[in-house]
Amino acid sequence: MPIRSCIGCRQRRPSHELVRVTRSFDDDGNSIITVDGASNGRGAWLCRSSDGLVEHGCRDMAITRKQFARAWRSTLTSDDVQRIRQATGNSPCDVRE
Repeated sequence: MPIRSCIGCRQRRPSHELVRVTRSFDDDGNSIITVDGASNGRGAWLCRSSDGLVEHGCRDMAITRKQFARAWRSTLTSDDVQRIRQATGNSPCDVRE
């Protein structure tokens, strides 16, 4: 089982206990943020809460500490931060085994 680190709290966990958030770009250069764990693009890992959702505390720490920009190796705009918050809202994340 691969071990990954949450970019918010920095805890190391098996990948099935984390959620992968990816950033890619469409043909027009707009960023696309996905939380399905299977998308192409640069990935960042966040803790999964007990109900299968993204742990919002970890997400908020990662945004505050600019860890998404570091993980994705690029700068983030305020629109990107808004897209991260929307993509990691309250929808359950797919469990990767």
